[in-house]
Amino acid sequence: MRNRGADAPGPANGPRARKKWVSHGLSNAIVYGGLHYGARWLPMAVLNAINLVGNSLAIAFLRETQRGIRDNFERALGVSPREGARLARRLFFEYGRATIDVWRMRSEAFVPRITTLRSDAEVLARSRRGGRGFLLVTGHVGNWEMGAVTLRAHRLTPAVVGQPELDPNVQEMRLQLRTRLGVESIDIGSSMATAFKVRAAVDRGRAVALLVDRAYPEDQVIVPFFGHPTPFLRSPALLARFCGCDVLPGFFLRAPDGSYANVWGDPLAADPSLSPEEDAVRIMTRVAADLEGVVRAHPTSWFNFYRFWPGGDVER
Repeated sequence: MRNRGADAPGPANGPRARKKWVSHGLSNAIVYGGLHYGARWLPMAVLNAINLVGNSLAIAFLRETQRGIRDNFERALGVSPREGARLARRLFFEYGRATIDVWRMRSEAFVPRITTLRSDAEVLARSRRGGRGFLLVTGHVGNWEMGAVTLRAHRLTPAVVGQPELDPNVQEMRLQLRTRLGVESIDIGSSMATAFKVRAAVDRGRAVALLVDRAYPEDQVIVPFFGHPTPFLRSPALLARFCGCDVLPGFFLRAPDGSYANVWGDPLAADPSLSPEEDAVRIMTRVAADLEGVVRAHPTSWFNFYRFWPGGDVER
């Protein structure tokens, strides 16, 4: 038997450095705590009013954040500054609706309707071979927590790879929600340790989920995204080779009526004829293209509250 441990991805030189991607400070225990508890008990009319008032205030005061979002839309979609600003404002409210849905899922009485379950079953079955799992990759678009609901509906156990929240209170709230949804957590440690945890989860039939559109200097590959050279995580492609499983792109999108529809890319397998770096470029280029298509179709569900491509000049 081949010793797959010798091919484990990445260096084993300690945990990944922490990074705060946004500067607005809204991802804190007060804001999340209010939603965490209020969304479970308050009527929708009150929650919608909170979304309207709270995000109207955010739009009024978070000017630099808005400029970054506007720049994202201008550079990605080629829209005018006026249209970019309009999309940026809409994004705040769409994020509020998705966040309310997330925290309402703490209650068993709230289960959002998923309109694509039958076609989802066909997609997921193609990557569930021999009782083993696969890597589910997505980006900061739509409501990725709904991926867990989808997987559980198909008797799949999701396992999320990530780092704990910087605020321990927020982290505890997220863990409570994951427990409610039946989601396992794989915390990022050293590259080797994480790789072995992921492989063990895949061997147990888990769908191991990763967000791939925020990369780190020690874990990135440059791929085209909206015509711009953009860093995406390299590790999903390396893990696919190490674990011998598919990479399946999936995106979970909210409709205006509050239901959800899922969009899938084609499953991607490692190509042993290529070098690991070449294969990472191939796989992550395909993932980035799938994400780009979803963002083009659903721009106000692209939840990046910062300037995605550094160096943009949005002042005109």
